[in-house]
Amino acid sequence: MDRLINRNDQRELDRQFSERTGLPPIVLMEQAAAGLTGLIGSLLDSCGDYEGELDVLIMAGPGNNGGDGWAAARQLLAAGYRVLVYDVSGPGEPTGDAALNRQAYLALGGSAIGSLADLGEEEPLLVVDALYGTGFKEGREVPPAMADAFSVLALLKDRGSLILACDLPSGLDADTGQPARQTVAADFTASFGRKKIGLVTHPGLLYAGEVFDFPLGMTDSFADQVLSDQPKVLALDAETAGFPEAKPADGHKGQFGRVLLIGGAPGMAGALILAARAAEKMGVGYTMVRAPEESLGILAAAIPSALLSAVPEEGAETRRDLPDPDVFAIGPGAGGSPWVQKALRHLLRQPQPLIIDADGLNALAQMPDGHDLLRNRSKEGFQPAVLTPHPGEFIRLAPDLADLMQQNRLEATRRYADRTESILVLKGMATVIAFPNGDSWINTSGNVGLAKGGSGDVLTGMMAGLAAGPGSLADAVRLAVYLHGLAADQAACRLGSEILVTPTDLIDSLGQALLC
Repeated sequence: MDRLINRNDQRELDRQFSERTGLPPIVLMEQAAAGLTGLIGSLLDSCGDYEGELDVLIMAGPGNNGGDGWAAARQLLAAGYRVLVYDVSGPGEPTGDAALNRQAYLALGGSAIGSLADLGEEEPLLVVDALYGTGFKEGREVPPAMADAFSVLALLKDRGSLILACDLPSGLDADTGQPARQTVAADFTASFGRKKIGLVTHPGLLYAGEVFDFPLGMTDSFADQVLSDQPKVLALDAETAGFPEAKPADGHKGQFGRVLLIGGAPGMAGALILAARAAEKMGVGYTMVRAPEESLGILAAAIPSALLSAVPEEGAETRRDLPDPDVFAIGPGAGGSPWVQKALRHLLRQPQPLIIDADGLNALAQMPDGHDLLRNRSKEGFQPAVLTPHPGEFIRLAPDLADLMQQNRLEATRRYADRTESILVLKGMATVIAFPNGDSWINTSGNVGLAKGGSGDVLTGMMAGLAAGPGSLADAVRLAVYLHGLAADQAACRLGSEILVTPTDLIDSLGQALLC
């Protein structure tokens, strides 16, 4: 159930389910309605006594999403709930299975209305948004009757009705999460088959509310078989993050890897300090730091356990005064001095895992052959570099993808990962991780407390520390991203507000996050 799908994936799953089982498509509609009905019952029960005359108003559009609503209305009617359907169907609509369910509901004595005035003084406790489903695409024109229905939905929400979206909030693009201007944020969403990408990515998750999954009899193996030729998109959560196993009781520092973090220009040593402290928290055996000579005193005082080395002076060769590292990370507080590009060129030709962040990314964006150097790692048999840009850094790396990033973060991340044969971590709400093979993950942890300078430096250190351990680089990246967000959630809970969370609080909360 961790696999996320787009609108075409859902259509293919529906088609092959009927083809392989011999069951008609209306069975899927009935299953969706059963899930919706059960959820509605649970939500109403949780609200306790309610003195209004109407339990549920279902706003049904002309398509199959509306058909799910009509079928649920029939089931709710049979269960004794006070239900009413707001019919947004035009002349000759709905058709097919949706029309059959509309007819069945009305034949059994169900009531329908066609305007807000018909509702009178009744105030429904719960409103089901079944106006549009996965078929809505960003930029689609909303007909006048449907626009009126959106207005009614928004008005009822303002009056205090709870909104339950059927499959996804109407007007939300299932692939990108981009909302129509009229989209009304739901309090809850009942997701059918598999969760849509638009419910998990930004900005769609701001409209989804609490999401409940109903697989409709489609097993994970069935979904993977049907979509075997499609790159996977998965939700990164507590079940998929892959928490590390406990270390052996007789372990020693030599077993747990060596990290070299490079950055910390004068006035920016704090970024490197945060990264080093985070790497240590991830259990690395040796934390090593390389920075300009002027910063070493501050670094030594702040991280006394780290091994220190000065950046080579202009014209000097790369220093070899530290043990060979298992992982490199460059960028935190590095600044824009020429040595950054020089160091980056050297590191890109080394076989060890390499994480590039912050000023390391800015240096990479200024290198005409930067993409070639990234791709050459694959040709040499090295592991892909890990790039961790925030949106501004991403645009500097790939200005031609700036518009796409604004409209579809997932697709933009995938394209750049493919272009550079790198692992790309596009930071922000619902951080996206894309791998060179096309698979990608969308993170579900974190909060706005991460929107502070230094948070990314903590993430870089965490990735480096985990990458030096026994697992794969891909595992380290996924776990670091999830733990980073989870630490922010834990810190906000402990402090009582997301606003109060600082990068230091993230580091202090990592132990609690690992216990979750």
